[in-house]
Amino acid sequence: MFKLTTFASVHPDKLGEALKGLHFEQTTKGFEWRLDGHSFLISPFGPKGEFQESYGYRVFFDGLIDGGLYLFEMSMSCFKPNIQAVEFDLVHPNKYQQDWIHEFNKRPSFEPGSLNGIFTKGSIGICCLPVHTVNIQLRKKSKYTKLAEFLREVDLIREEITPIEYDLFNDGGVAV
Repeated sequence: MFKLTTFASVHPDKLGEALKGLHFEQTTKGFEWRLDGHSFLISPFGPKGEFQESYGYRVFFDGLIDGGLYLFEMSMSCFKPNIQAVEFDLVHPNKYQQDWIHEFNKRPSFEPGSLNGIFTKGSIGICCLPVHTVNIQLRKKSKYTKLAEFLREVDLIREEITPIEYDLFNDGGVAV
């Protein structure tokens, strides 16, 4: 699931009013849009005073990048959000933290960080978490116009590190 951290000048109450026209549903988590098993969630965080300069939002979505970009554009672009981070959590039930670390240590393009389990590849950070998860993150302050580029960078790393499992008994040869 992708996670965006962004700041915008719109108060969560006003954002909620604006999102009603787009068929977002207000939940305890924030403002959610669901269709065909996919979800797009805008979750406010931090202080929510009346006269702040900006308000923090985390945007979560699964599915294709283009769908997430479209919904982000429809819901947030008119508020001129400032993107702080783009993340993806890759969960693989058969891989433990030490497995990920061992694999990334063997790859010359991944540079180990100062702490065990943290790596970089270019501007992308990769954190091996204890519960079968790798967090891929890109942290840059930017206007939303570069969001597509950032999502694609993170997605390329996700594709590169996603394990491919071979099934010798399957006629197709590859099972993911």
